[in-house]
Amino acid sequence: MVIPFAAAGLVASPAIATGGLNCRTAGPRTIEVAMGYGHVPGAPLILTRLLDNGRNIPAKPAQWWLNDREVRLLLIDPDAHGEQLVLKAKRNGFVYDGSIWRSGQRRWVRCRES
Repeated sequence: MVIPFAAAGLVASPAIATGGLNCRTAGPRTIEVAMGYGHVPGAPLILTRLLDNGRNIPAKPAQWWLNDREVRLLLIDPDAHGEQLVLKAKRNGFVYDGSIWRSGQRRWVRCRES
């Protein structure tokens, strides 16, 4: 009877099923994007945060894509009237390097897994 209880304990143990990315532009007046997500196919973003020069900007995700080669993210206004940010980056070793478009300007960005 000990063996079935031990097997049940293994099935019920928690799994580390979430991850995240932190993205930041270089230079003065940084733009930072943080996102949290599940590690299963089709998992939604469970957290997004947008900081522009240290100010929190209300935004929500409209679309996102992440695989072992690239990350893409579209953040929109909470009322869905306009884009706040577009991020596109490709894997470069242990990081993702690419571009952020915000307020009509394109900036270089680096994203690191957290």
